[in-house]
This record gives sequence, C-alpha cells and structure tokens, in this order.
Amino acid sequence: MRIRITKEHGGHRLICTRRNGTSTQGPIGPQLPAHDLAHYVVERELHLTEGFFGQIAAGRSIQEMGDPAVIRTLPQQVWAAEVITRNLQGLANGAVAQSAFREAVEAELQRVTPGLTNEAGTRMLATYTQLLNAWDQVAEGAALELR
Repeated sequence: MRIRITKEHGGHRLICTRRNGTSTQGPIGPQLPAHDLAHYVVERELHLTEGFFGQIAAGRSIQEMGDPAVIRTLPQQVWAAEVITRNLQGLANGAVAQSAFREAVEAELQRVTPGLTNEAGTRMLATYTQLLNAWDQVAEGAALELR
C-alpha cells in the first residue's frame, strides 16, 4: 500500500492507495502526521498486519478508522498498535524511558506482544526520528510518501 501524507495549510491530508488501486483519503489535523508516522513504524517493525494501516489495506476507510462505533468492532491488534504507537511517541518526547518501553506497553495491554523488545523500541525510535525529520523537510503542498 502507498501511504501519502500531504502538507496543507492549517492541516494535512492522508491518502492511502491499496494494491488493488482503490484508495481512501481524508484530512488530518496538524499533529496527526507524527502519530500516523509512528503507526507506520510500529506496524512495519512488528508485522502488525491488522493494525491501523492493515485495516486500511483491507478496505476500511480513514473515516471508519476514526469512528468509535467501528473501532469497537476491530481486532485486538488495532488496540495493540495504538498502545505501542503512543509509547513510541513517548520515547520520542522523553515521556517513556527506553529501558522501560516494553514494560510500559505490556502493562497497558496486560499481555506480551511478540517481537516487542527494548531493542525493537530503539530501532523504531531511530526510524521514527528519521521520518519526523523527513516530514519537517516537506514543503507546503508537497507530500511524504511511504510504502
């Protein structure tokens, strides 16, 4: 799937084009590109195929993924991806210590996540930081594209 985040004045746009050529898009707030980039990193590193972007790839729309009624019906992996994503953002802003990353996630989820180690957290933080830096370099009207 191709993930494209376009920088727009006052907000941004997320466009996801699936392998079959269909797509979904929608406006996202000024702070959401960082969250979406964290989702991308987490889901890719941990092979979470049913997370946020996995749901989009399977046919859900961006609007559905923001609907609380729909969210309640989604697989557990969506919640796991969300928790890990928030903790990755916590790593990036210093709210979560690298040495406590895995434990923080597992305490919230109340279970072990396969592949989640403090080392995986370190790798994800490095990738996430690179993507945030790349996003900062995107000019107004241009886009950051991921696959």
